[in-house]
Amino acid sequence: MSIPWTPLLALGGTLLPLLWVKRWITQRLQELSLRWVGDPDVALVLYFVLVLPGVVIHELSHWLMAVALRVPVRRFSIGPRRKGRSRQVSLGSIQVGNVDRVRGSLIGLAPLLGGSAVILLIGNQVLGIDDLVEMVAGQGVTGIVASLEQLIQVADFWLWLYLIFAVSNAMLPSESDMASLSPVLIFLGIAAAVIMVVGGVPVIAEVAVEGVSALASYLASAFALTLAVDLVFMVAIGLLLWLTATIQEKSR
Repeated sequence: MSIPWTPLLALGGTLLPLLWVKRWITQRLQELSLRWVGDPDVALVLYFVLVLPGVVIHELSHWLMAVALRVPVRRFSIGPRRKGRSRQVSLGSIQVGNVDRVRGSLIGLAPLLGGSAVILLIGNQVLGIDDLVEMVAGQGVTGIVASLEQLIQVADFWLWLYLIFAVSNAMLPSESDMASLSPVLIFLGIAAAVIMVVGGVPVIAEVAVEGVSALASYLASAFALTLAVDLVFMVAIGLLLWLTATIQEKSR
């Protein structure tokens, strides 16, 4: 079978904007917190509290993957702290024993998979996103209005929306996660390039194609839902930041 380009392109088309959105939200939330309290350490604590559900799922995903792969966990912690004199901060961490590159990469990738699973579970089982998409596809503009009305009527709608926001902004691999993941990705990329140069696009086993396609579609769906929710919070954060800056300028 040929390579499933459509879900892979969908994955890339949602992941790249998500990386930018996450960075924007993180920076603006920290700026907003700093404007409100004026103390960088207090602002960090406020940001940590805001995304706490996502931090818990992030570190718990690391731990569960390590346990599943029989890798000893030496330390597990959740809480904000600054890394030395640098501007980098850590909201949680897990320290594992000596591990090979493959298992280390899987442990580093675990929050992305776990966070996506939680987001899709909320989206499909609680908010009924699949049914709403079918409604929009079948009824056009009328379906969009009806689906939004139906969505807002879901019990504890804003709480579920906040949970998606918190989880999504903590599920992407951190720099320490990427440290173990990067060598494996680079190796796989080089191996794939060599195979394609030497023998052309390979014929891939059907099982492998279906697995890759399913994983890419799964992640792309989670990222698309995340982007939709983050857009709502970006507007709210932007308005709060503008309003706060305007009030502070007038009070000087």
